[in-house]
Amino acid sequence: MTDLKTPLVLVFYLDRELLQNTQIATQFTDSVDIMIKKRGYNVMAFFLPTDDEERIECLNPVEMKDDDTVRVNKILDEISTAFDVDKADKPNEG
Repeated sequence: MTDLKTPLVLVFYLDRELLQNTQIATQFTDSVDIMIKKRGYNVMAFFLPTDDEERIECLNPVEMKDDDTVRVNKILDEISTAFDVDKADKPNEG
């Protein structure tokens, strides 16, 4: 069963130097954001620097075990607070 109110979480691990170039980082993150909104995907995307291999990870909160769900929800709340994400922008609230 799929919970359509709960967003998938995409985590983009991108090269640290690439993310330090604000022009490139902004173009990349904006294009991902535009694609998500244009297609109506229920996704939260996060862009994190890495010194290792670049990759994208997808977390489906609906399929997580209870302990993992609590941990991920806490992280998402902390990120939302830290980056002042309006609750109306969050797909699973409002």
